[in-house]
Amino acid sequence: MVRKWHGQWIWAAKTALAGPTAAQPYGSLDPSRFDARVLFRRTFLLESAPREAALLRITADSRYLLFVNGQEIGSGPVRHGGRWLSFDEYDVGAALHPGTNVIAVLARFYGHAVPWWAPSPPSYSMGGGGLVAELELDASILGTDEMWRFLPGDAWLANEPASMLLSQIPETLDARLLPENWHSAYFDDSGWASARVLAEHSVVGPVGRSTPPTEPWGALRPRPIPALTGETRFARVIDSRQLESSVVAGRVDTESSVVAGRGIAEGIDATTLDPRAAIRAALASGASAASLGTETSSSLIVADFGAIVSGHLDIALGAEPGDLVTGALLELPTASALGSSSAFRYTARGRSDRIQPGDPVGGRYLVLLVETAKAVSVESIAVHERHRPRAPVRPFVSDDERLDEIYRVALRTVDLTAHDAYIDCPTREQRAWTGDAVVHQSVDLIANRDWSLARWNPQLLAEPRSDGLLPMVVAGDFATTQVPTIPDWSLHWIRSVHNLYRYAGDRDLVAELMPTAERVLRWFEPYSDFGVLSNVPGWVLIDWSPVQVSGGSAALTALWARGLKDFAEMAEWLGDTGRGRWARGLHSQVVEGFDRFWDAGRRAYRDTILDGVLGSSVSEHTAAAAVCAGLVPETHRADVLSLLRDRAVMFTDSPLSDHGSDAAGPAAGRPVSVREAPDWDTETLVVGAQPFFRYVVHDALAVLGAADDIARLCLDWVDLLREAPTALRECWEGGSYCHGWSATPARDLMTYTLGITPAQPGYKTVRVAPRLGHLTRASGQVPTPHGPVTVEVNRTTVLVHSPVPIEVVRRDGSIERLPAGTATTTI
Repeated sequence: MVRKWHGQWIWAAKTALAGPTAAQPYGSLDPSRFDARVLFRRTFLLESAPREAALLRITADSRYLLFVNGQEIGSGPVRHGGRWLSFDEYDVGAALHPGTNVIAVLARFYGHAVPWWAPSPPSYSMGGGGLVAELELDASILGTDEMWRFLPGDAWLANEPASMLLSQIPETLDARLLPENWHSAYFDDSGWASARVLAEHSVVGPVGRSTPPTEPWGALRPRPIPALTGETRFARVIDSRQLESSVVAGRVDTESSVVAGRGIAEGIDATTLDPRAAIRAALASGASAASLGTETSSSLIVADFGAIVSGHLDIALGAEPGDLVTGALLELPTASALGSSSAFRYTARGRSDRIQPGDPVGGRYLVLLVETAKAVSVESIAVHERHRPRAPVRPFVSDDERLDEIYRVALRTVDLTAHDAYIDCPTREQRAWTGDAVVHQSVDLIANRDWSLARWNPQLLAEPRSDGLLPMVVAGDFATTQVPTIPDWSLHWIRSVHNLYRYAGDRDLVAELMPTAERVLRWFEPYSDFGVLSNVPGWVLIDWSPVQVSGGSAALTALWARGLKDFAEMAEWLGDTGRGRWARGLHSQVVEGFDRFWDAGRRAYRDTILDGVLGSSVSEHTAAAAVCAGLVPETHRADVLSLLRDRAVMFTDSPLSDHGSDAAGPAAGRPVSVREAPDWDTETLVVGAQPFFRYVVHDALAVLGAADDIARLCLDWVDLLREAPTALRECWEGGSYCHGWSATPARDLMTYTLGITPAQPGYKTVRVAPRLGHLTRASGQVPTPHGPVTVEVNRTTVLVHSPVPIEVVRRDGSIERLPAGTATTTI
């Protein structure tokens, strides 16, 4: 049932829409009105406090920050597609009081696409900025209308993205122009103008509705996930001698040292220059770091949070009117790290100054360039973290402290990259990549009792292009059809749907996503040459390692076959035997054709077939994906297992490893799409997987009966902790300092080392198959829809506490079936 709204869409006098033209009769966005902010207020009287819950519903195109009587209530909305929009609901009763009350909203329209938002199709009067809200008070409803008052947000300078890759918009605020306490109940807004009501309108036809549902979003949806939560973390000011050795010892070029000095920002025009340019000039000057309170014309202050953090900055200052503070939160305090950051510039009011940029940021080191005639007092530097909630279960604990720490940091990495979607990294892009998310989701399903985002993210990503394939990013700048997609990322998305089938057992949800999965799989059919995918267009990535994909690609073919196998299993579970038969038929073709990649002399699958000739390169990606897809016949299994186990011959190389700690900047590596032919010894060396694709490698080892190897393989992540101990990096060398796709050990230590998996969809029965490897003991807990399952295991026995029946799989393959409850048995 469509919700009946009383609030009307409102905005300032002008939206960001230009008038219709012959080419665009429904209007288009006016670039001169991009990055616009508007202050809204609505005062009202209450004779007494509300007797019942006071529910306030709100959403905006693009963003809102909500206050009631000066108290910050929340912000939103969550990421959304171009044709739908969600609303948030708050109980604001505790913020209301008898007498004069006010609802105040800072609304923002980006205009420019950013990593977490892209413009909706303009609909003549909608799609260029808008706010709708309503407060339900006992028996009355107070909604947005012309009684609301607005003030243009001229205190902010409109900015635009620096580049396609770096599309976050810098924030430039002159607090002297922002009315103080504008969101309080007793602020005088009599000089503000009346809000403009926006009505749905077509070039031909009558003026339509001003209340939802309207074009281009239709009926507004309730928020699909809980409110984001997190701790407040504080930073301490440091000087360059206190920086970690990894920052200053060879991994960072000398021109990027932490500095402060006099006059380094002279002549900078604060109203027009990219804020990062001023910081870059300071970083290049080579002086020593400043301390707080030093009287200087310009100084650079560096603060360390002690770990990667992600959320909203909150900096309290003691400053003089007109003092200028430029800053950015960085992975490292270097000029190269600055190249991928979102910066801000703040001109002080001179009293009650707080720098609180509206967009989330991530990093570890805050750099502040202060320009003042006197000393500036930085009273506090904080980040209010905002992540999806994690309701914890008992962690993985073993007799190897290294694995325990890897598990802990992996969970923290997923926390940092789980916002209103699973994102790649909080420190740079914050994009919701279609393929990356399968790892984040897998970790949440074994370590978080709140599966809200694990269930929602595959739904969010299910926004296919007109041809059926998914974009490589959803609900953001790269989701446009003008950007080619990564075909294999859509196949990893199918695996995330399969995870919902196995773990949640939600028939309605899986059935809802199956048509999208089918369209993805059918997209690949024209490129199938007797079961081998050849010359697939787009950016065939596979992994950041140099997997060869020209011509017929074994790795891509195997991923497609895994998708077909997963789809068939889900279709048959849903009772859709026809689609199950279709998928199995295609899978059978791949089984027959895939053996063309086998080189009997090399005793391995080659990665490519080009013009009928077998290629030379060999990768664990192809081997592992083939195992997971059920393509490896019994005659090859021993050789494939031997290849996956021989870690001495594995090598990894990526465009990001060219510059290690990104001293050359994040975009300086060789593009994966133009990899050259192998220049390594393909008869002895094997292309090894980066952290992301290791989830497939570990799955393959388990299928081959080698799950005992996985605990030791997870020790490879020790190398990541040496260089970045608080979050997991993107690649074995190089890339961002916090990347959720690297967190697979958190899944695998529970799934394979402790061996806890669903024996039936939705955990109607739990399977426990511990494979400790080099460990002598381990324990942990995973969530299920019926309650947590706890496992404690040593070399000879396993203790299980489960709310559902148990299947214990012993080392010899025999199965002991036990009732729900607590049981101890031998393994």
